[in-house]
Amino acid sequence: MRTLSTSNRTRRTMTRISVLGVASATALALTACGGSGSVKANTSTTKGGPVPGPASQSGGSSSTPAPSPSFDPAAGPMIDAKDLPKTCSGLVTDADMQLALGNPLNGGDFFTAYQPDAGHKQTGRVKCQYGVVLDNAGKITSDQVDVQLATYADAASAQSRAAATVGTLAGGGAQYTQASVGGHPATYVTEAGKDAVLVMYDGNRTFLITVQEALVKGDDAKAFSLKIGAALYKHTTPTSAQIPAGGPSGGSASGSAPAGSGSAPAGGSASSGASAPPANPAPSSPSKS
Repeated sequence: MRTLSTSNRTRRTMTRISVLGVASATALALTACGGSGSVKANTSTTKGGPVPGPASQSGGSSSTPAPSPSFDPAAGPMIDAKDLPKTCSGLVTDADMQLALGNPLNGGDFFTAYQPDAGHKQTGRVKCQYGVVLDNAGKITSDQVDVQLATYADAASAQSRAAATVGTLAGGGAQYTQASVGGHPATYVTEAGKDAVLVMYDGNRTFLITVQEALVKGDDAKAFSLKIGAALYKHTTPTSAQIPAGGPSGGSASGSAPAGSGSAPAGGSASSGASAPPANPAPSSPSKS
């Protein structure tokens, strides 16, 4: 069993995740959760408008496109922590990464299972780092993509943790944009000169994808994150649960994050606290933790 040692960048990512604080319930979006845990090594490497219909000479008619599916994250499936993936390929496969990026990632994959953060009603959390580089001592020096999935006692707890995360990032001046992962509301967050983060919650789960700016940035980073989010949801959700709960989802919105007053707690290790993601609400400034 290999012991996880975080690099400077990894610590920065984990610190961001741990800077949760209790945000107002109106904020929604981001994933992760804390707790100390065992670490396992995984050796794999790795809108368009209506389409016009045929018109007859007597006054034809046009067909209208079918509405895009829309899901209610609060009504999503309830997943037992024991059913969380046990390997990186159970979250996102190397083939998914290659398909989304256009070429394979350099480096290997590293899987981590954490003890749940009972204080936030978290029941389980797993993570995989992709494109990992290890030094001669077996310590992680860098990674390119970080994928996390956590389960909670109920949907309200998952949404609350996501809201806290998004609120914290917004309070730090990050830009956010509402997004959709196959009809599931999500929030895409970017910080100038830093990694891109996709946050989503569905049922009692939160999803968090962090992409290193050095790998891909700008619009390409968003497109990549959404593809990875779709693969993650597909691999970890029972097929019967992927049924639309309503009509087409609304438009997207973006904006400058409101100023916040939350300060980040010290930490950044694998045992620090974390947050969970919600749907697509406009985050409010977080309160101090």
